[in-house]
Amino acid sequence: MTRYFMRDTPLRQMEQQMMTPPNFKPRGHGLYHPGFRYTSKDVDCRYCMSFDRKHPCPLSECPYLEERIEAGALDLNEFVQDCFSDELGPQLQSRLLEYFNCRSLWFFLDNAHQKRWMHWSNRYYKMSDRNKAALFLLTAYEDIWRRVIWKFDSDGFDFQTVRLSGIQPELYSVYQAAKAISIGSRNITTADLASPELVTDEAFQLIICALILAKYGDAILNLERKTGDIKQ
Repeated sequence: MTRYFMRDTPLRQMEQQMMTPPNFKPRGHGLYHPGFRYTSKDVDCRYCMSFDRKHPCPLSECPYLEERIEAGALDLNEFVQDCFSDELGPQLQSRLLEYFNCRSLWFFLDNAHQKRWMHWSNRYYKMSDRNKAALFLLTAYEDIWRRVIWKFDSDGFDFQTVRLSGIQPELYSVYQAAKAISIGSRNITTADLASPELVTDEAFQLIICALILAKYGDAILNLERKTGDIKQ
């Protein structure tokens, strides 16, 4: 029930004024304070509790990754190389350095890839990061995606029922990498990734991005939004 007794009379405005607290300002008439945003200085490593000027960072993963991405304090190419610096054999590390020293990293192959991944990852939002990373690879190419579109749910993929006959040879490594990431198999090895004959440059970049997604989750995609490196 309304507290105004003169709601439908000519005195309604006067009554409203009399019942308004002194110095009251209705919504929309005050100062607007935009949400806080981190700057590069805010997320400088020197402010981290684990920082030691004389020793490298002891953490396997940065706990402030999202804040550093928001502040634009990370370079995508440098971040990728740092992620794998201690995990690669010499041949694969050589390919990684050679590849990203002369190219800008992008996550999505094209807009169609991005739309497919966004739609299905949002639909199955409870998927694990590993399965989201596999989904990232499987949605990259139409020839792969049409084979697996009805072969998965929030719990994962039914790879045993996927038929690969007639698949383009250059896409085979992408499919096998997705399977390896999802179920932890050894369908593709570091030696395979190091070989341009087995894994094309385009597939190599997609697989590296998928490995990052599996490790850090989809927050890492904000790095691409910062740099605008989506291929057209």
